[in-house]
Amino acid sequence: MVYMPFNEIIKEIKNKPEFRGIPDEIVKEFIQKYLNLQKDFPKNFSKSEKKSLIKKVRAELHALSGRFQADIKKRKRLLEEGKIEELLKTHSSTKERLSFYPELKKVIEKLKINSILDLGSGLNPFALANPNITYYAADINQEELELINNFFKKFNIKGKAFFYDLRYPEEELPKADLCLFFKVFDIIEKKGHKLAEKIIRKTPSRYLLISFSTRTLSGRPMNHPQRGWIEQLAKRLGFSFEIIKSKNEIFYLIKKY
Repeated sequence: MVYMPFNEIIKEIKNKPEFRGIPDEIVKEFIQKYLNLQKDFPKNFSKSEKKSLIKKVRAELHALSGRFQADIKKRKRLLEEGKIEELLKTHSSTKERLSFYPELKKVIEKLKINSILDLGSGLNPFALANPNITYYAADINQEELELINNFFKKFNIKGKAFFYDLRYPEEELPKADLCLFFKVFDIIEKKGHKLAEKIIRKTPSRYLLISFSTRTLSGRPMNHPQRGWIEQLAKRLGFSFEIIKSKNEIFYLIKKY
């Protein structure tokens, strides 16, 4: 048996570059979740128990924070060199969305908005932000948030990037004309849609642009990619919506009022 205090477990889990920007408190939360599921709270672990714990917590964090293929040093270098497209390719979601961003820009331009709130932003701001729109980007990865703020400063973009955990939507959010939720609801909520409805009701925006993946985890196209629950939710709340499709995602553009 080996003694593994929380700080050592957290340090080992975050030893992989893709997890270094995630706050320790979130990592600790998933450790506690795993231990509670085991109906035990041991202070000592065998090597196999330790390996299993770290593997399971990393899998949870991987699902929550997305798949990252580059460390922060590479991303900082790409930003300094102005290689924005290359930077976008370092994140799986923005990489697969790369060819569709021009269409998304057209959709946004037609709305004639002045501000965007991007919840679970990932690297979206690097593709969608510009000096004519105030852009608020929220996520849990602190390294990415710092990188986005540096990008805003470098390109004179109004707004800020800040920490926000969508699983606990209690804090007030900046008001914005359009709110983006790209592939976040399937991640933060596994059963039912109570949390999604709470967030949608709470979000202080006239327009919502919500996306979902149209592919399974194995990469195969889904048989039924549309999300009936979001359509029924919009109708029940009296919101209008239209559907926009890309190769990998389905987008719901919702008008609240």
